[in-house]
Amino acid sequence: MIIEDLLPIIKNRCYIVNNIFDEEIKSLISSAIIDCIESGIKEITFEKDVDSNSYDDLVINCLTAYVKAYRGNDRSDTESYMKMYESIRNKMTQLAKYNRDVVDNE
Repeated sequence: MIIEDLLPIIKNRCYIVNNIFDEEIKSLISSAIIDCIESGIKEITFEKDVDSNSYDDLVINCLTAYVKAYRGNDRSDTESYMKMYESIRNKMTQLAKYNRDVVDNE
């Protein structure tokens, strides 16, 4: 369900207007989420905030960078988007809000 909700957001960020690549994009979103979780980010990070009914902007930026790195025929900017993705992912692993190993006292 999360992937289905994220799909139109990520497609919009990647300027993709048709549905031809939906399965590939869903797979890339899933891969990015798995990579983030394996890197130490809380699984709940990828769910909508119940108060605002929206996704965290840092999460959206992270997932978008991953999809942009791997989606498309032009691979000239793959490295820069991967660096962006890794930078955001690594930053999230250091922040208590996202890190699954940090106990949240709220």
